[in-house]
Amino acid sequence: MEGSKEEKSAKEGFDRNVKRLTEQVKETYQRAFFDLLEERVASDPPDHDWIVRLYTEIKVKLTSILKKGSTFRNEIEEGMDVELFDQMIRHKAFDAKNLYNLICFTFDVCKKLGSAGRDKETDQKMQEIIDLVNSGNGTFATIVPLYIKNINFCIDRIYEDLRGVSQILKK
Repeated sequence: MEGSKEEKSAKEGFDRNVKRLTEQVKETYQRAFFDLLEERVASDPPDHDWIVRLYTEIKVKLTSILKKGSTFRNEIEEGMDVELFDQMIRHKAFDAKNLYNLICFTFDVCKKLGSAGRDKETDQKMQEIIDLVNSGNGTFATIVPLYIKNINFCIDRIYEDLRGVSQILKK
């Protein structure tokens, strides 16, 4: 019996260490990703291709959980026109009003797709961006990475909740 308790304890310790290490690697990767994103967005000219790819990924993440042809999916696809977004940022026609509308639209979509219990968290992530814009210290190079980070955080929460529901339904 004692050997099995020791083995169980060793396995639990190992599992905790693996989980901690996994989290550290994830945090380091994310920090490096966003540092690089800030650098590329701040470069002259900004890395428009990467920004557009990231915007496209956000759109895909938001729409892929909805049925093709559904009213809400169509609304998101029309509201997040990648071609228009690309042209606007390349030609510096993306102004503060466009940015504000994009932020509000995408976070509103997250609230509609996500759990009502996450609304406060989603509002906080959106407000963090709005506060940066309103502070007068926000630049394209600081706002875009924060937007991408925060909107992906909220989208990831939607997917986590969906996986949780899926697990419950499988039981």
